[in-house]
Amino acid sequence: MIISPFTINFILIMMKITLILYGVLIFYILGSFGKIPKYAMNLVWSFSLGGCLFLAIGLFLNHYQLIKGGLFIIGILATLLFHTVLTKHELFKERDDEKINPK
Repeated sequence: MIISPFTINFILIMMKITLILYGVLIFYILGSFGKIPKYAMNLVWSFSLGGCLFLAIGLFLNHYQLIKGGLFIIGILATLLFHTVLTKHELFKERDDEKINPK
């Protein structure tokens, strides 16, 4: 299958736009709330789906930049989920400390 350079450039531009919007969304949400609310996780998951799509297209076309961009978006999702798990763990830890040592 032969893909024109115009199509590949269009896909790369779409990936860059997705990365910029994803970054702005994450920094805005984390800056405003300090955690990601449940209603905003739908947006995070939808932007992360773009990472899977860019990774799949990059693997199909053997295009290094698309593979790298897709892995980067998936890596950001993994970091956000890890942040969510740590935040919930700290919350539960504080609740347990209050039960053991009430003030």
